[in-house]
Amino acid sequence: MDLKSIINPEPNPPPPPRLHQAPVPSPSPATSAAKLPTPPLSTHKPLPHKRKRHDPKPIWAVREHEVANDEHRERRQQSRPPPPTPRPQPPPNIQMNGPRVPSVASRELQGYERPISNDIRVYDEISRKVCDFIWMTVVDNAPLRHAVAESSGTVVEIEAKWGQIQDRHGGGRLQGMHETECIVRKHVLDQMKFESTMSLEQHKKMNQYLNKEVTNSKQPGAMRAEVNYKHLRESDMFYELDPAGFDRLPPLTKAIIAQSPSRHRVRVTRDQKSGVVLRKIIKHRIANLEISSPQTEWDYRISINIEIQYPGPVEELTPATEPGRSVDSMERKKDRVSYSWLGAYQVDLTQVVQSHGKNHELELELDSGMIIEAGERIKRGEENDFESLVAGMMNNLRVLSREITAPV
Repeated sequence: MDLKSIINPEPNPPPPPRLHQAPVPSPSPATSAAKLPTPPLSTHKPLPHKRKRHDPKPIWAVREHEVANDEHRERRQQSRPPPPTPRPQPPPNIQMNGPRVPSVASRELQGYERPISNDIRVYDEISRKVCDFIWMTVVDNAPLRHAVAESSGTVVEIEAKWGQIQDRHGGGRLQGMHETECIVRKHVLDQMKFESTMSLEQHKKMNQYLNKEVTNSKQPGAMRAEVNYKHLRESDMFYELDPAGFDRLPPLTKAIIAQSPSRHRVRVTRDQKSGVVLRKIIKHRIANLEISSPQTEWDYRISINIEIQYPGPVEELTPATEPGRSVDSMERKKDRVSYSWLGAYQVDLTQVVQSHGKNHELELELDSGMIIEAGERIKRGEENDFESLVAGMMNNLRVLSREITAPV
């Protein structure tokens, strides 16, 4: 593959990549509509009635009773008069695994927005692809689900990071034929890397923005979910997972991580002030999905991982080191502010300090328990929040990325 055609497809050399300001191009010129030829008169007999074609639904968007009742419903509707238009009802209050807030009904397409099919809603293609990704890697992933059911110490993590998709060798941000957000194909990513970082100025701006949203959500009469936050100061040290430590893990969890050629480490998290051990976690990656967003400052990586609680004592483990680094230099000191709402989302804004410098990170976690429960409701043909949970994750990625992108 010619990597230059992906990174810089223009015939002339492009200017150096601007990592902290994404240019917004002028609007695309309108394309004139071609005149359609008048069809010839046909002498063929009209074709028999066929079912109307609609956008294909993925498995997670189709209920079991829809398949069985679809043709029967169509035959009945052909022979009955149209039903009276129902009177509009105010949206009810709903409980969304958190504070009780008034629901805001999804806005229906009106007027010129309605397509020729007269559908009241049109799905977001990228959010639907992310739904497919989460369905296949989490909900419909039998080995993963069995490992989670086997042990309370094994949990699924659905995490999204803000960063930039960069050339693995040159370091320039991914550029291509696209001007708008898109999911990047795997064969392109094989030659790229994802850098999850931000500048100190961006970190400060994001901190101010998120703090403002906390305050606004707590104002009297605020018609929105309350946003809460907590400030944590922790440190991480890494230890090698040796064969004896591996044998301590649950059988189905071992079967999953044994398939990876990468070595695994135990991340031990302590409270910075007291030194008390808070967590002992082995993190194993299941799959990644990366989204390029050239109109904003950041791209996105959505990761599915399992986090395994290590059951053994830390004292039996060997500290992990890297060439040219001491054990003490491997320590990661984290100053983190976590913002959470609806019991579904948590945004972590973190400053990480190591011996070689500082890094600033922004991450979003989607509650996997809610996703799995919504997936089980789909399988039972019940009402569920699966698609709206994923769409909410995408909306949060976009809103925060646009907030930090400087106007041109």
